[in-house]
Formats: sequence, structure tokens, C-alpha cells
Amino acid sequence: MSDVPEDIAKGFLPYNAEAPQLRTRYAEIPFAKRHDFFRDYFPSQPARVLDVGAGIGADALGFAELGHKIVAVEPADAMRAFAMEERDHENITWLGDYLPDLNRVRALKERYDFILVSASFMHLSPTHQQAGMTTLGTLVAPGGYIVMSLRHGPVPMGRTMYEISPEMAIEQAAAAGLSVRDHQEGKGRKNVPGVTWSSMVFCRENS
Repeated sequence: MSDVPEDIAKGFLPYNAEAPQLRTRYAEIPFAKRHDFFRDYFPSQPARVLDVGAGIGADALGFAELGHKIVAVEPADAMRAFAMEERDHENITWLGDYLPDLNRVRALKERYDFILVSASFMHLSPTHQQAGMTTLGTLVAPGGYIVMSLRHGPVPMGRTMYEISPEMAIEQAAAAGLSVRDHQEGKGRKNVPGVTWSSMVFCRENS
């Protein structure tokens, strides 16, 4: 994806180099045990799901096996290649695309009942965060949910992440026409010293 602006690309390009290790690490927790806080918001009937920052495709495959139609977006080419090789499914459409614009996703002219943004939004610099939230707001269907996990604390070596407080995320969501439905703070499964996570659920009201 050579056309990606440098300030955006530095958020996801390190994952290409780490892909051989991450393909194993990210698969350690089965889908049935992932995203406990968001599970009550999963679609109960076959739905349109957008996975932004799909990584190795563990979540995309989990949703596909539940009968949902998934658009799985992963900007890191090496990660996406592993996902397509190891977790392809007839219900999954794989795309190389990236926030804040998600141009390839928007070109599909679909709106989604459930959008998962797991540990990816904090790769956007403050310059792009509002635009990214606005894009997500245009893609969620009325009555649909956007669920988002945000990492806080020391940034791992070689990675690029930006702090975004839950209060700022809520403010940006409101500007995008979204309301906060649920919010939880925690340390995450790995309990890394100094690292906390915000789990947030935003909703596009029926209209």
C-alpha cells in the first residue's frame, strides 16, 4: 500500500515486520473468549459486520462462523496475507484499507450493523482521530453499534500509538452523531504494568 500517507502508515507498518510472531500470539485466545465486554452487543441474527484492523482474522472468522457477513479490513499486507491464508471463509471479504477514510470500504456503499475497532483506533494521530470517528459514524447502520477498545500507557518499542482519553473519544463520537451506550475501564487480559484499556460501545440511533 505505497499510496498511504507516511503519518498514517507508521501506525500499522511495524505489524508487517512482526507478522510471523503475531500470527501465533494473536491466535492464543479463542474467539469464544475474546471481547467479553462487547458480547452482549454482538448481533443475534445474521448481520453485516465490519472489522477494522482485522489482524490475523481471528475475529473475522469467529463472526463468519456465526453466520454474519464480514468485511475485514487490515492495512498491514503481511498480516492480511496470513489472515487470508489461514482464516478465509466464504462470508469474509478481505480489504487492504485504513482509517481515517476507509475509502475502499466506503466504495462498497454498505452500512454495517456492528463495527469492531479492536486496538486499532489509537494508531491514529490526533490530527486524524475526528475524521476517523466521523467515517465510522457514516458506516454504521441506524440502530447499529461501534465497539472500540483503546490502549493507554507505555507504547511498545517500535510501535506508534497516540493517547486518546475515553472522554475525548465520547466527544468525537458525539460530533459524529453517535451516542455512548456503554463504557468500561480495565487492565486487559495480559495485565501489563502501566497499561489500561477503555472498552466503549457507541450507537447510531434509529433514524
